[in-house]
Amino acid sequence: MSAQTEQLMAAANRAHAAGQLAEAERLTQQALAFEPKDAGANLLMGVLAGKTGRSDVAFRHLKQVLAVQPASFEANFWLSILHRRAQSLAEAISAAQRAVALRPHDAHGLNNLGMCLMEDKQPAPAAEAFRKAVAVRQDMAPIFHNLGTALYLSGRDKEAAEAFEQALRLAPNSVDSLLNLGQVKISQSKPEEAAKLAERALKMTPQAPAAHLLLASALVEDSRTAEAEKHFRRAVELNPNDAQAQALLGQRYQSLGQFTEANEHLSRSLELEPRQGFAYFAYAFNNRMTNADLPMVERMEALAQESRLAPREMNLLYYGLGRAWESLGNFERSMRFYDEANSGAKALKFGAGAFDREAYARKIDDWIERFDKPFLDANRPAGNPSELPVFIVGMMRSGTTLAEQILSSHPKIGAAGEQRFWPAFQAQMSPFRQRNLTQLTKEGAARYIRHLESIAPRNRRITDKMPSNYESLGVIHMALPNARIIHFKRHPVDTCLSIYLTPNRVPVEFAHDRENITFAYEQYLRLMAHWKSVLPADRFLEVKYEDVVENREFEARRMLEFVGMEWNDAVLHHELNQRNVNTPSLWQVRQPIYRSSVDRWLNFEPWLGSFRKLLNVPA
Repeated sequence: MSAQTEQLMAAANRAHAAGQLAEAERLTQQALAFEPKDAGANLLMGVLAGKTGRSDVAFRHLKQVLAVQPASFEANFWLSILHRRAQSLAEAISAAQRAVALRPHDAHGLNNLGMCLMEDKQPAPAAEAFRKAVAVRQDMAPIFHNLGTALYLSGRDKEAAEAFEQALRLAPNSVDSLLNLGQVKISQSKPEEAAKLAERALKMTPQAPAAHLLLASALVEDSRTAEAEKHFRRAVELNPNDAQAQALLGQRYQSLGQFTEANEHLSRSLELEPRQGFAYFAYAFNNRMTNADLPMVERMEALAQESRLAPREMNLLYYGLGRAWESLGNFERSMRFYDEANSGAKALKFGAGAFDREAYARKIDDWIERFDKPFLDANRPAGNPSELPVFIVGMMRSGTTLAEQILSSHPKIGAAGEQRFWPAFQAQMSPFRQRNLTQLTKEGAARYIRHLESIAPRNRRITDKMPSNYESLGVIHMALPNARIIHFKRHPVDTCLSIYLTPNRVPVEFAHDRENITFAYEQYLRLMAHWKSVLPADRFLEVKYEDVVENREFEARRMLEFVGMEWNDAVLHHELNQRNVNTPSLWQVRQPIYRSSVDRWLNFEPWLGSFRKLLNVPA
């Protein structure tokens, strides 16, 4: 390099560092006029052209650098960025990998590789690149944010939350990190925390559609649906072309039973972003697919065969295809996709972790041993006397949503949906080992009653249909001895098959493996037999789903009489109940009573596997 060129490039680099791009380019062009092949001048010209949106110029100069200096980290780095902008992702990844090979401990190079992999729908390897980057630079909030995003898309929610929390420690006012952490909190069934994060974001950016969307989703998860409505609508008003907002608004209409409106928004979402899983999944579960829907099903299959969606989206697509082919009567093909969906869901939610059957059986043993009849009889008098709660329990997918829909159609019975209070309360207080057990349960009961009253005020009864409350009935009865408990039962194989064929909003350790589901069901039967033997008969009622299908009025009268309420004809028209339904049963409970879910297992009889052993269990 001549002295004159050297002087020009020194001045150009100073101008570039000061943000004076036009001056930097003028000086670089002068240097290139003297030495057209100078690597430093071509590199800076390529960077400047890239920063000012002239990709063709940038490519030309960067390739000139690599022609004489193929081991240039900077040239490979910027070439990767340009290819990523142009969505030439294979070339972008290749250049990024060359840059990382040249400087393995450069945080910016590793971060760029992660970004390329993310855009190529490869979140797992992207996460590893980001993890290496933060190991080098632990002070860069954007890289922790990128790591959290990749981990979340890979289904690693706990690690994702930790990464976003670190990003926020470094940059507390990052709206993007607040919103992404909020989305993770929803996935972790922590809607109150998600709502607080969304509210923080809205204080900083009141017109951000994503913040309104997150708050709406969190409020729905927290059973605050009336508050959620305006935020869903506001998100779509602010950005009508947001595919996610359209899909979530469609799901909101689903939860209200407005299926035509739901389809409009889901279809709009798919127009805006055809390469997704969520809207396809929601559409398939929102409709009984017919031959007229075959073009959509074919698009779904083509997308699945590409295998380029992020794991969460791919998993939803598989569930949607399973449901679509089931509606179309091709049960073998349907089960193939349901198997793929469960395999993916298990990997996403639990990784290599296994459901610990022995530990679960020991928990059942412990509850049976601790909550025997003498213990409950001794502690019952100290409980809260309220008759407000009605607990609807049972194995998941047994019909608890239908039971709540019927009861809450009564004008004096409110619905609280699935409240997580008692499982969390029981886990936090370790009730079997607390000396002040009576006082703790009193305080818990009082908090719970206040919570129910805030959800459905001015009602004489309020239902809580968290199915897994069957595990907590000892604590529940001790705290609220006058509360009614309705155990909703369904054919064992129909129940277990439905668990396998239905995506769950919250992680359930046993849900994605036939043998684990069968084992968990057997343990559930064992525990329910115990509760039936120790709870007072006037506080514990068993209702069969199939009996409700056969004779709805008779069973509705039984349930109303049991909870101490007078008859009302509204309970015969549960499909007209306009309350929010936020469970996988949201389509079914909006229909009149129908028989297609009875003996559903017959359609899948060749693929029952270990479910077959439950055929001889009394329903």
